Amino acid sequence: MRLAFKRIALIAVVLLITFGIWFTYSSGYRLSSSEAAMAHFDVRKSATEFGEVNLQWGKVYLFNTSKGPRTVLATKEGFLWQAPVAVYFSQSSDNVKTVGWMSYNGKQGHAMVFAVETSDSAVSYIQVGPATDRIKKEITVKEPVVFSWNKEIDINNLNPVALSKDGKVLYEYRYPKDTTTITSEDLKWYPVSGSK
Repeated sequence: MRLAFKRIALIAVVLLITFGIWFTYSSGYRLSSSEAAMAHFDVRKSATEFGEVNLQWGKVYLFNTSKGPRTVLATKEGFLWQAPVAVYFSQSSDNVKTVGWMSYNGKQGHAMVFAVETSDSAVSYIQVGPATDRIKKEITVKEPVVFSWNKEIDINNLNPVALSKDGKVLYEYRYPKDTTTITSEDLKWYPVSGSK
């Protein structure tokens, strides 16, 4: 009788541990940050990583997927990682396009990530950020450039511009001008000359 009780108790413990592991895994928890980011419901295994930002409290991954670019935040929960947040952009054929963005303000910390890609060879630099913390980086055609800050920044304070080699502003990241109706898809890069 005592042996049967021990056997039942052992089976119950094994089942509880198995259920706990399955539940943790199905909830998106993984042993590494990259596995957690890839396990995010919107990224899947077909994604290819094109950027990574290391934070003291987590990591931001930038992926190309069949549905368009994805930005995924991975945070550490104890000894495991989880990807609680993802931002996506639709496929775009614009000459300058945003391929990654995340503004995060959470219990672990703050972060702002902004990634841009261009197919316009006249664009040599991208400049982004609030007036007191502006960053300028060189950009190459079809090569994404990633900007990051260890603080939350409102998208309206980023003021991104694409510049020529001689510093002329060629594109602005903004909503269209002279309209009263806008959608989230309207926030994109507009040419400075002949802009709408």
